Amino acid sequence: MTEKEVEGIRRVIKEVTGIYRKRIAGTKQAFLNKEEYGAIVDAADTTKLAKMIRILGFLTQTKVYLFWKNK
Repeated sequence: MTEKEVEGIRRVIKEVTGIYRKRIAGTKQAFLNKEEYGAIVDAADTTKLAKMIRILGFLTQTKVYLFWKNK
């Protein structure tokens, strides 16, 4: 990947909001503000960025839950 492509990925990952930030960043902190999250994304190498993309892909999947009870 070129450096321009990596920066494009970083830009997209930085736009993630809400609880997904904590899950993608993989931190133990209860809350991350935008600056802390951006610093984690900026410091990530290509391996960490790949893991972030994988986690984001899983979190954004449509999920279906089945509930049942015994009679």
